[in-house]
Amino acid sequence: MTDRCDAQFEVLGDPPRAVRATDELPPAAVAQMLSAPSTPALLERLGITGQDHAELRALIAPAMADQEILTEVTRTANLLRASAGLEPPAADLGSLEERHNLLQQRLAPGEGLLSILALVVSTSTVRAWHRERGLSAEQSWHVLADLGQQMRVHRRSSGRLGLHQLAWMALNWRGRLVHLGRLQFDLHRAEKGTTHERWVIGAHIPATGPLEPAAVDESLDQATAYFTTHYADLDTARPSDTAPFGHEFLCDSWLVNPLLTEELGANSNLGAFAGRWERLSYERSDDGAAFFVFGERPPYEVTALPRRTRLERLVAERLADGRGWESGHGRLVR
Repeated sequence: MTDRCDAQFEVLGDPPRAVRATDELPPAAVAQMLSAPSTPALLERLGITGQDHAELRALIAPAMADQEILTEVTRTANLLRASAGLEPPAADLGSLEERHNLLQQRLAPGEGLLSILALVVSTSTVRAWHRERGLSAEQSWHVLADLGQQMRVHRRSSGRLGLHQLAWMALNWRGRLVHLGRLQFDLHRAEKGTTHERWVIGAHIPATGPLEPAAVDESLDQATAYFTTHYADLDTARPSDTAPFGHEFLCDSWLVNPLLTEELGANSNLGAFAGRWERLSYERSDDGAAFFVFGERPPYEVTALPRRTRLERLVAERLADGRGWESGHGRLVR
């Protein structure tokens, strides 16, 4: 099961600007899709494995038996299927979070279950957009397997099944995120409302292993090749004093911080990555650093954070003594 086998799509624009499903899923179809024999295989294709896979499967039947939960999952799935592409707004999963989590308590403690189920049954529209913009089937599934990755991140920080990164997954289901090599990349407009408004590529660092410089270089090269080939239309009407589309990258991350280069060394993986970026701006982000380095969400005790590695010592000591951590907004042209 990937989505309804008879789903129909409307492609808007040439080159395509959006893809949207022309029908809405009724609750009965959602229940049927989630209880289909092929559902376990779909969960695996979406990166949902191990304990998350087992616990999610066990909750599907009671979730579908609760008419209020089924109705909410269906409504959310149809929001996600409404459109994917360059311009359509993302489904606002965050605005549904409070109601979703209240309903979830009937089944299990935690957060994110209803959104997970809605994401599982709404893959067809985003996969259609991927096809229109040159991703292979395997590349498309690789992108969508970020759902399982975000669930694993959630489990590491909370100890249970769930999903915190709702806005991120809504962006993913719009189809403007690709996973090429070590990094992930998204399309977005920079400097909106100014004479320099333009499409740029955002770089993101999934928690899937070391940031070896050669792997980062290869990933950036893949991104330039993919976007200049399959999104060449975004290089038109571009401000003349900006870099060509596909060669300008922006990154908002706790890793865009010169302290990593100064304290860990320019030859370290993290120091080399931080050193790539021209830091345009920065903001205090203690909780972001605590989450990405230690897997901690507020409230947490800063004095109890581990100091096993140079990175942990660097971040923990700054959080403990009040200096804190800055996340940077960086730019790279190559």
